[in-house]
Amino acid sequence: MKLLELKKRVWNAWTRFNEASGVVTQSKNYVQDVKQFGDRRYKVTWIKALAHFSAQVSYESCLDAYMLVLNSFNFTPDRWDYESRADILDAFLMYPDGLELIKTGLEQLLGFTPQEQNEAHGFFELVEERGTQPGRDRLPIRFERKLTGAYSAA
Repeated sequence: MKLLELKKRVWNAWTRFNEASGVVTQSKNYVQDVKQFGDRRYKVTWIKALAHFSAQVSYESCLDAYMLVLNSFNFTPDRWDYESRADILDAFLMYPDGLELIKTGLEQLLGFTPQEQNEAHGFFELVEERGTQPGRDRLPIRFERKLTGAYSAA
């Protein structure tokens, strides 16, 4: 993603977070909020800001935990934030109850139909990728994905 588009995405995520929190947005606050991630001349600063603000939006607007699995963190290659997926999940896991919310979402997902469960493939791929990336711990979540309609012979 080009820097100009990244800056627009950060602005949108920051604005959505403030709206979800009931805060009136002011551009002077935006500049200060982005500066906490580093020098605004560098792309890495904007990537960190995007991850942080996107995670805040997911956390603050979470009404049902299963939506984290089916929507917020269900990253697929056609999503604009796909390349930032690992950073966004890392930022969300910084919340003290972030992992617990994801676990609750997975538990809720078990009550859904197999077709609905399969819609979360982007999330499951992200979790699998995370364990193989250097510097990132595997999530302490264990799940087995079975094919729809498959059963074991006795």
